[in-house]
Amino acid sequence: MFKRSLRRLMKDRQSTILNLVGLSTGLACTLLIWLWIHDELQTDRFHQSGERIYQVMVTRQQGTGSETDPGTAGALGQELINIIPNVEQVVTLAPQKWFEPFSVNYGNNTVSATGNFASKDFFSMFSFDLLEGNKNTVLADKHSVVISKSLALSLFHSTKDAVGKTLSWKLFDFKQVVTVTGVYNDMPANSTIKMDFVLNFNAWVDEMPVSGDLGNGTGPFETYVLLKKGTDMLHVQAALRKWPFKVQLSLRSFTDRYLQEGSRITYIRMFGLIAIFILIIACINFMNLSTANAVGRMKEIGIKKAIGASRGALIRQFLGESILLSFMSLVLAIGIAALLLPDFNAITGKQLALRPDYTMVLITLFTGLLAGSYPAFYLTGFHPVVTLKGNFIQGSANAWARKGLVTFQLVVSVVFIIAVLVIYQQMRFIQQKNLGFNKDNVIYFQADGLAMKYNDVMLAGLKQLPGVVNASGMMRNIIMPFENLDSHIEWDAKNKDNQVRFSEMLVNYDLIETLGMTMLKGRSFSRNFSTDSQAVVLNETAVKAMGLTDPIGKTIYTQNVPVQIIGVVKDFNFNSLHNAIRPYIFRLWPKYSIITMVRINDIKAIDRIAAYYKQFNPGYSFNYQFLDEAVQDQYKSEQVISSLSRYLAALAILISCLGLFGLMAVTAERRRKEISIRKVLGASVKQLTLLLSGDFLKLVFIAIIIAFPLAGWMMEKWLQGFVYRTQLQAGVFVLAAVATLFITVCTISFQSLKAAFSNPVKALNAE
Repeated sequence: MFKRSLRRLMKDRQSTILNLVGLSTGLACTLLIWLWIHDELQTDRFHQSGERIYQVMVTRQQGTGSETDPGTAGALGQELINIIPNVEQVVTLAPQKWFEPFSVNYGNNTVSATGNFASKDFFSMFSFDLLEGNKNTVLADKHSVVISKSLALSLFHSTKDAVGKTLSWKLFDFKQVVTVTGVYNDMPANSTIKMDFVLNFNAWVDEMPVSGDLGNGTGPFETYVLLKKGTDMLHVQAALRKWPFKVQLSLRSFTDRYLQEGSRITYIRMFGLIAIFILIIACINFMNLSTANAVGRMKEIGIKKAIGASRGALIRQFLGESILLSFMSLVLAIGIAALLLPDFNAITGKQLALRPDYTMVLITLFTGLLAGSYPAFYLTGFHPVVTLKGNFIQGSANAWARKGLVTFQLVVSVVFIIAVLVIYQQMRFIQQKNLGFNKDNVIYFQADGLAMKYNDVMLAGLKQLPGVVNASGMMRNIIMPFENLDSHIEWDAKNKDNQVRFSEMLVNYDLIETLGMTMLKGRSFSRNFSTDSQAVVLNETAVKAMGLTDPIGKTIYTQNVPVQIIGVVKDFNFNSLHNAIRPYIFRLWPKYSIITMVRINDIKAIDRIAAYYKQFNPGYSFNYQFLDEAVQDQYKSEQVISSLSRYLAALAILISCLGLFGLMAVTAERRRKEISIRKVLGASVKQLTLLLSGDFLKLVFIAIIIAFPLAGWMMEKWLQGFVYRTQLQAGVFVLAAVATLFITVCTISFQSLKAAFSNPVKALNAE
């Protein structure tokens, strides 16, 4: 059967080549998308007890709605393990994004490293690979530290010699001497928890006392619970709801949290469907070309049936041919995918590797069965007498089926084109929207060592450098999750229950000016006013939330400390446009200006800043980032989607065009005699071209009519994920229609013109 199938494929070379190109392209695309989806789905799933680990979430009322975030009270974990018997272990973490890199010192060796504070059961609950130390005891002491393999090699040039060594860490003006009690393998790329070292949570409590009072259960900390085996999570969640808090506590599966954050699970589902559709489009080409070439195979089928071949045997033959073609396509697809993988990794920001496995075989087998199913069951269904006499019906069912499949291909292509245009418009909208501050020509870096200790002196020196327009600082990275910047604000005896949440940032003088913000009322912080240490600047949204008509000079309370409003700044978007602008408050606190912001007007100024920093702060490296790049990094998922959608749309269109090209060739060949007679009777090339192309152009218009509302609904749903968004415009649909028509005409015109210009004498002689 294999040889017979191979001979059959070689006999019709044009259809075989078109099918090979279409199927291999579709399979290559599917394999790459599968690698990406599989990698996304594996995030955080390497922990041995991962299915029993849950993160405690807090849902609170915010205005007329509600919001859920992971910010919990520091004392909540111990209370959970005391009150709920189904909880086996609890781990409390300080918010990972709270901290800029620490300065870690051993002898004369000082490095920057990311760290965090975790309670003692951290390595028991999470399955990070310990190279040295016991998982149950490495964090038992508040003076202990567990470091990564990379940090151990940087500090001690060995992992085995690290345990027992003492080192010191510093952050802001907090510092501590700790002893290395363990070394772990670098946390894997598919882990959402990543750090270079882990400190005992009690070390944090010593520096920044954590209240033992649960209050309303909220706070900045992350709380994780390990449920006992056999425990129903819903029962634990029901117990949490009975607690007399003004907020509602719930559990979120740790292994699912990566997918639930942002729009990741939506994008995974979307691209999974896209991969399936592209594969279906490739299969449709095979079906259409097989049924279009039905005339040539009917006599073969009739003869085989007449000499005793069963329909089942013929079906197996057709399916065998399609499966053989699919596996031939798989070989090409693997080669194509291997060539495209480096670029694919660059787009997705991953390090995917192409490893053949059973999934590829199953996808290929499915493709072969799907592609061969329609011709196999359709062509073998005719009675042998009908097929041998050549009287079988070519028109109705067969033609309508082909037209339906072609229309489906075109609908998918039009939807893809519209999606690409809308995504492009939204990304352009994001890039061009006035964010309320000027993100261009600003660099920022973390101040360490002497630069932190004498921050005002360093800033004054920076301002004197040629090319530096202004410089200032703030306590944390400008782009922070909302829940990690929460501040309890009260005014006129209101908001005691913290229903209106404010994001707070501790800043230095000149920050508002350095970032190019607009003051609407009052003034910014000034060295001319000594009382500004007890003053605040609010944004417009904060003033509206308070209901203040004349805010300047008004006294409010932040963390129970009275402060005076001296200015109102125009609303700004530090965070993603997925989120609405929240009430924001700036407080003057130069002591903690760890993040230095510098506005420049000359790119060469960066070299001057680097030289100055190294001279001012010897022994520390100068690592900077552009602010506009940090803002754009918030849209990594959208950038990946935008890039992939363009390539996938191009592939879908390419595969559809291959099918149209093949069908046009078959149509022209079948109508060769008709075309010749019409030409002899005086038909022009234009008339013959329109005759051959007319049916296909009708299908394009039908596809456009179907695709427009479908694409409009899909993209409207996608845009709803942004609080600030572009609007669907008629121009997008017009452009998509024109592009589809142009591509279709270009695809079918070659075969149409070829048939119209052919010599009618040769065609009639052949008949």
